[in-house]
Amino acid sequence: MDRLMLIVRSGPGEASRIEGGLRLSAAMLGMDYPQALVFVDEGVECLRPDVLGDAELRRYLEASADLAGVYVLSESLGDRGLEPSDLDPRLKAMPVNMSRLVEMASASGSVAVF
Repeated sequence: MDRLMLIVRSGPGEASRIEGGLRLSAAMLGMDYPQALVFVDEGVECLRPDVLGDAELRRYLEASADLAGVYVLSESLGDRGLEPSDLDPRLKAMPVNMSRLVEMASASGSVAVF
């Protein structure tokens, strides 16, 4: 089965876009569809503690983190002066560099950006 890559590049101020990505992630997890959920650009802000005020969005994100894992682009963290330790430790976001992100995207059957 092809793997789906979901890239969240929208920041917390664009809740409807983030919600679309996280809902898709949850739906695909419910169908046992393999995926990678990656946060880049402004999307890395969504991984900071208590930034997502919407409880439903938070539940979707936590479910995705628990069942599929969450990745964060190292360069996007650096651009914002953030370290992995600045992210919510409950999400266990795994930093990847751009080279690894390209490899992951190449190995995916589909990529969706939110």
